Amino acid sequence: MTEGERWTREELARLSAGGWRPRALRSFLWAAQVRANVTRGRRAALARQEASWIAIGGLAWLAAGRLPAGSSLARARRRGVIWWAACALMLDWHLGMLETPDGRAVGLGAADALTLARAWLVPAVAERADPVLVLLGGLTDVADGHVARATRCTRLGRDLEGLVDACFTGAALRGAARAGGVSLLPIASEGARLIAGTLYASTSYLVAGRAPDPAVRTSGRGAAPLRLAGLVAAGAGRRRVADRLIATATVVAVAELLSRSGASGDVADAGGFR
Repeated sequence: MTEGERWTREELARLSAGGWRPRALRSFLWAAQVRANVTRGRRAALARQEASWIAIGGLAWLAAGRLPAGSSLARARRRGVIWWAACALMLDWHLGMLETPDGRAVGLGAADALTLARAWLVPAVAERADPVLVLLGGLTDVADGHVARATRCTRLGRDLEGLVDACFTGAALRGAARAGGVSLLPIASEGARLIAGTLYASTSYLVAGRAPDPAVRTSGRGAAPLRLAGLVAAGAGRRRVADRLIATATVVAVAELLSRSGASGDVADAGGFR
């Protein structure tokens, strides 16, 4: 394990030993903030890069208010500013995860920019699953993994990507449902899959103190094109097509999970970087 992984495991062990009581949780959050402060102090260039990226995202949400009133970006501006502030806090707490598999500290890269761009779009697609925005988010999903493997992989990229994928898909489902572009059953099925995956990942990190099994964590990737096509169809008002595509994507993802789960290795030993 890298130094950052050891720190995380030790702090999570203290949190678990404290029974997840409020005092233990406060201590854990305080330790995370202190570590983030230390990381920024030691890595001034990274701190400046983080601040500039967060500022760009915040200004972009403020500027969204100048778009036509019917735009999903304009309608989601207030929630977008709040959401981006939460993203900034999460990024700040996890700056120490910007390290390669061998523990070398690096800065934010192109793959991180693509993932954060998808995170930025979450409030907009939750307002309405605009086909252009949904497709844009899907393209960043395809691109960020390829870019990371072509440049350098980090623990932050590995874990941030999965979380953003779940948030973006859930938000797009909500936006499609608000517009009546998809039926209840496909939404419930895919939503249950997302919730189950999020609970599994959270339990792996917070209770077991290790990253999720990569075979389980990536089991829905094969269905991603079907899922994206279904969400685009839902945003375009093609409800029947959207229902079929999203339902098929859920079935494919579950089948992929079942086929992988028996032959998976322990990510704590195997690495699991994207």
